[in-house]
Amino acid sequence: MALFKKADLPKSNYIVSIVAKIKKGTPIKVEGGKSYKFKKTKDIDMLEKVQTNFQKYGKILNPNNKNNKYAPIFTDGKKYFTFIEIDKAPFSGMGGTSRNTLGKALADAGELATVMSLSKKIETAKDTKQSIFEKDPDAFSDWYNTFQLTKPAVIKVVDGTLNSFDIIHDATDKSEFTSTINNFLKKSKIGNSNSWNPADIYVIKSDKRKKIIDDLKKIVDTYDISEGLVNMFNDKIYKLYEKKIMYPISLKQITAPKARIEKNNKPGTVVAANYNIEIAKFNCNLTPEGKEIGLFTFNNTTTKKQISMQVRGFPHGYGTAQTEITSDGTPTGGRLGKVSTKVVDNVMGLYNDARISSIRYFGTPEPFSDFDENKCKEVYRMYETVIKESKVKNEKNISYKEFKKLIEVAKSKRSIAENMVMKIQGLKIMHFFVKNKKDLSTIMNKMINGAKKINPNNGFFIKIY
Repeated sequence: MALFKKADLPKSNYIVSIVAKIKKGTPIKVEGGKSYKFKKTKDIDMLEKVQTNFQKYGKILNPNNKNNKYAPIFTDGKKYFTFIEIDKAPFSGMGGTSRNTLGKALADAGELATVMSLSKKIETAKDTKQSIFEKDPDAFSDWYNTFQLTKPAVIKVVDGTLNSFDIIHDATDKSEFTSTINNFLKKSKIGNSNSWNPADIYVIKSDKRKKIIDDLKKIVDTYDISEGLVNMFNDKIYKLYEKKIMYPISLKQITAPKARIEKNNKPGTVVAANYNIEIAKFNCNLTPEGKEIGLFTFNNTTTKKQISMQVRGFPHGYGTAQTEITSDGTPTGGRLGKVSTKVVDNVMGLYNDARISSIRYFGTPEPFSDFDENKCKEVYRMYETVIKESKVKNEKNISYKEFKKLIEVAKSKRSIAENMVMKIQGLKIMHFFVKNKKDLSTIMNKMINGAKKINPNNGFFIKIY
């Protein structure tokens, strides 16, 4: 049985999931293998209110910030348990279906259902018309907040009712509006729509739709890149917002009790992150235990807040690890989400370095089939460099002989292979940070800006999260 540890405490997704299960009355397994229905006590109510704010929920669960001083706030009325006595497996995907194991399929279903919630009340999993939610009540529970809070937030954005608006979902729309956006992307050579603007929906005044399309088409047809195509198109998008006839909106899963609204990339006012950043603590665990090398924590000395980052699979498997900034170091501690591999590649390329290219590095179809002695030595040298850094906590020391044995096991055992693939990719990123710690501020600011899609070429959008 894998129990929660102190290293798991900053990962708010665990806290959100625990609270959701308690609210539903779902039994939770603890040390020893027994399961209990925990009561909704005042402590749990307090935990629910701050469940995405590590600074606050950390004090509830671990008041003195010590390894063995956790508060016994989880109770069925008779027995009391602490955070580190709860079985981690059902929440990490090792013992059941979780958001992470479902990965992109769940994210796509969540987005479709969220768009649906703008025109239809969603009370049950069946209302979503997404089989993934009907089969997994916990997944529906995780998204329920989003289905209730998104529409009121969109109404607030448009400053009124949605009755006079068309809602265009970029992933499913086949209309002239979307084809115009695609023509702009092609001519501007920006790439996919998310590279330009992360908006999932465009809320457009119904009686202005044709005029909007005509105006955007005219810009695409008339101008080239050298003539300012991108700037003119972005400026037009913002002017349509100012006229209150079109709203590009990025929809995110909402885990807090209230939705937040954030406006990004207003033309001429884009301010890139420019923080002073240093390593606070890196957790390094090169054993097969867990699904990532460990949490990356940075100090944003400009804002006096912490930045948290993970490198792992979305979903977990024998594939490419992705980088996610779970707390951006701003006063509000916003969750940025994934940093695209393109951004990571560009940043590392500035230092003549590169990510590990997943399967091409490890071998396929058999796990680690291309992992020879030279690669073993290469990875272990990175590990040795990383654990010498004073800000790195080596969770468990592993010798080169032990590491080689692990790789041999991974060649025949898929579950070990999947974990080690993620561990090694994360180690590479950690090694990059340690090796270039003098330039850490520059590196992390570029990653934060990349995650936020802050760039002169990026279009204006409103994020609801």
